[in-house]
Amino acid sequence: MLIRGGWLFDGISDTRRRNSGILVQGGKIAGIDVPADEQGSTPAGILELADSETILPGLIDLHAHYNLDLIDKGRVEEVAYNGLVFLANGVTATWSAGEFYPERVIARRDRIEAGEAIGPRIFASGPYFGGFRCEYQVQVAADECVAWPNDITESEIRDEVDKWARQGVVSIKIKQATPGEARTIIEQAHKNGLTTTGHLANYNVEYDVSTRDAILMGMDRIEHQLTLSLEPGDAPSAELHEIVSLMIEHQVYYDANLQMYGGINLRREHPEEMVWVDEAKYFTPYAQRLLERRGPPPPESDEPEFNQRVAELMALYEAGGGNLLVVGTDEPVYTSLLPGFAYHRELLAMTYAGLPPVAVLKAATINGAAALGVADRIGSVEVGKFADLVVVRGNPLEDIRNARNIRFVVKEGVVHEPETLLHSAEGKIGPASAADHADWELDIEPLREETGRGLRK
Repeated sequence: MLIRGGWLFDGISDTRRRNSGILVQGGKIAGIDVPADEQGSTPAGILELADSETILPGLIDLHAHYNLDLIDKGRVEEVAYNGLVFLANGVTATWSAGEFYPERVIARRDRIEAGEAIGPRIFASGPYFGGFRCEYQVQVAADECVAWPNDITESEIRDEVDKWARQGVVSIKIKQATPGEARTIIEQAHKNGLTTTGHLANYNVEYDVSTRDAILMGMDRIEHQLTLSLEPGDAPSAELHEIVSLMIEHQVYYDANLQMYGGINLRREHPEEMVWVDEAKYFTPYAQRLLERRGPPPPESDEPEFNQRVAELMALYEAGGGNLLVVGTDEPVYTSLLPGFAYHRELLAMTYAGLPPVAVLKAATINGAAALGVADRIGSVEVGKFADLVVVRGNPLEDIRNARNIRFVVKEGVVHEPETLLHSAEGKIGPASAADHADWELDIEPLREETGRGLRK
């Protein structure tokens, strides 16, 4: 296939250029800037683009959640239709950022890779490593979790890392782990060639592991926030300067999740820009009624905390850490909003924070691939990489909202129309009735058959 016409943003340069021709063979990019006199004999088919259209590398969500809490029985994974919504929004690869039913994610990943199902590339995380395996039952270090016991041993931790590495997990999510546990997880993950990321503060806003210590332990990515010290109007603190310097020195990636932690206020301030379709229609009618009855949740963070996140994001960027910024939605479903659409809310929120669109697009593509250790396969439009592409109407380097105005999504050389993908997901997410709750209830599996009790080390 030859994709001809329009403009190309390759994910590497800072501008877009005219696209004379991208040649796709065997699901990979075989040629770029193919001159017109060489196009006649090579392609089996031509995808002709309008002069107003732009080709982007496939988008990557580095904090994708496939889990939903629809019946107030905990978060569980729904991968099939969530995956279609992701792909329809140009997200051709996701890292699942902690799973409660990892076998569901891995099974769907395998079906997609075998060509038996349609969806984005799924880079699995396996279960959470830390007390959050028990979801909100654990709030402070002394709380017990049968899936991650307080007296878990170093040997058990290493065995867990090895177990999920054998199942093809590429990166591990650490949440509510002690410093000793985190150090062991990171060390064993790296032995297996895996990267790690951390949500480092528990819900009492106390560090499980400080950002500084996590970086020095070798953590590869940090989520949500870098410090706890800034208030509105504060000058950047010495702590923030130190953390930013360490992030750049150790090349640690950062995922701020602005649309999640400031989402309610952002949607109130920019209603038409932040919500442009009826996302509720992708849930079953029964699930829609449950969500309507639940009503809107409270904000995930207050204004000072959100302003802190914005300040930290911009401090890292302005210090020369633009290559360390990645895009993640962090949108587990409690409302009628879906992570596939939330991806574009995050792109927009990052520009609201002050980032130029080109920096956001790089965070969404090549930076994300580098952070996962897969930049040799995806993340940019280069010869030899998978043909994961998004064709959008307009120029997203001028207005990031154009990145959601999608004409085609190409994943591994296969062209998908977003309208077709979305139509196939309408009315499908969630239980069909009160008799259909079994697959939507969280059942926490103990790490051991018999779990002792004790305070965490």
